[in-house]
Amino acid sequence: MSVRFGFALVAIAIAGCRGGADKPHAESGDEAKPALGVALNEEERGKLGVELGDVATATFQPTLDGPARIVDAQTVVAAMADLDKATAEARTSEVALKRARDLYRADKTVSAETLEAAERQAAADQAQLAVARAHAGLEFGAAPWLAAERRDALLTSLARGETLLVSAAFPSGLPAVRPANLALRRIGTEIGEFWITTEIWTGPSDPNVPGPTMLGLLSTPQGLSYGERLIASVATGAEVSGTVVPASAVVLAGGEAWCYVAEADDVLARRRVDLGRPVPQGYFQPSGFMPGEHVVVAGAGLLLAREIGGGAEPD
Repeated sequence: MSVRFGFALVAIAIAGCRGGADKPHAESGDEAKPALGVALNEEERGKLGVELGDVATATFQPTLDGPARIVDAQTVVAAMADLDKATAEARTSEVALKRARDLYRADKTVSAETLEAAERQAAADQAQLAVARAHAGLEFGAAPWLAAERRDALLTSLARGETLLVSAAFPSGLPAVRPANLALRRIGTEIGEFWITTEIWTGPSDPNVPGPTMLGLLSTPQGLSYGERLIASVATGAEVSGTVVPASAVVLAGGEAWCYVAEADDVLARRRVDLGRPVPQGYFQPSGFMPGEHVVVAGAGLLLAREIGGGAEPD
């Protein structure tokens, strides 16, 4: 055996020994740390101020939102008063015209001039009635109080504030299937007080807001006042079941949203969060999470900094 060959064998043997010694160490490190996330024991979590919260069961209702406002009842009452006045005057002039015609045909008790005056008055009153009806329709669409049998009760309820009229516009359009009602909430609130209309109908377009307009009635609307601005929502599909991740659990990295999930005793794995369906409690997830899973709701930013480098080590 040559000296050179002997040195080669020794080198291979040493390299083999080093490789065997290093491999278990690398595997141990891989097992302790997840592919995305960090490994921290309970003591280390406490030093970093890490707190856990639960992933809850939730349902999500796809909706379209649009601006809404409470319409002053005086505009309704005034429009209907004009319509009622025009209706009464048209009815009166029609009766007078019939009487004048009957008298003229019978024995010329009234003159032709009187008959012509009655005809002119009846025509003028009918034209005024048509204007009043058009104004009411242009202002409120096919409103339920246009039906004579419902008019008095609805106008009385509107005048007393027991019922409110709401107008809502939807710049993004409405679903093909007409919505059954409008859900209303105050601007800046996601949950808490909300109101559901008892009936809705298509209204005239608002020149100040693009898109179709819906009008609706609210019964016993406590806490709302004329002119108040609201957010109106209409359902666009069936409810979907899933879970909700608390908003406080979400961190951003690489242009995506994440949260840390406790997958084992010491492992906090980083998992993607879909931000496309915000709900009052956080973000609805149709899949990817299980009810009861624990997520980091305090200290997630510190965990992210620790994971990607540059974060403070626990003391």
